[in-house]
Order: sequence, then structure tokens, then C-alpha cells
Amino acid sequence: MPTQISLLVYKGVPVDFSKYRHTALHALYPDGQHDWLHAVGAHPFFKFQKDSENPMSEPPIAWIPVCTVPDSVTKAKIIFACACTPVHNSNSDRDWNCQNWVGEALTELVKIGCLTKEERRAAIGKMVETILEAELED
Repeated sequence: MPTQISLLVYKGVPVDFSKYRHTALHALYPDGQHDWLHAVGAHPFFKFQKDSENPMSEPPIAWIPVCTVPDSVTKAKIIFACACTPVHNSNSDRDWNCQNWVGEALTELVKIGCLTKEERRAAIGKMVETILEAELED
């Protein structure tokens, strides 16, 4: 079975507002191993993190299939592309979060031939729909 990439959306913490919904990429490799690839922390302390188990206390509320990865794209290339996706911690990036990182990481994965622009666009559209289903802020 080829590597599968999915986009995960988790319920917001401490309250389930759109801006607090956590997003991550998930890779399931042919050998059965998994990686959760995501930006963690809060401004100005965001960092990239790779976990081999679900890092959240609850399962995701959405598991969005993104693509089946071509055999030419290795596990190492996927991890490297995600690890090289920048996190934004400057004062001008206060609205940046893990949701932005997922979009940027998918762009990097397009560049290495992991997925198509159309697959990226579809995954982001579904991510946005799921994020917007959160509670409204008063």
C-alpha cells in the first residue's frame, strides 16, 4: 500500500472557536508506521513537530484524505518538506497559526510531487469548511 497523506482537524481548545481548531498532516506509510506533522505552540513560540502517535488527547473531528503519494516520494522527503515549512513567529504574524502551516506544508509537498495543486486545493477547502463549523465567538 502506498503512503497516504491526510489532513486532520481537532476541536478547539480551550473553547471550540475557529481560530483554536488545531490542524495537522498525517502520513500513513507502507510499513504501517504513522507520523503526525504539525506546527505546535502559540505566538511567538510556534515550532514544527513530528509525532509517531496522536499528540492530542482526543481523536480528530475530521480526517480528510489528501492524496496517495507516488512511490518516488519517500518518507524522508515528506518529513523534510514539512520540517522545512517555516513557522511564523514575528510580531507581524500574530494571526498566523497551525492552520496556515498546513496550507504552506501542502504547498511544499506539491513542490516535491507528493500531491497535485488540485488535491491541495480540495483538502484546504474541506479543512476550511470544518474549521468554520466551530462555535461562533460572541
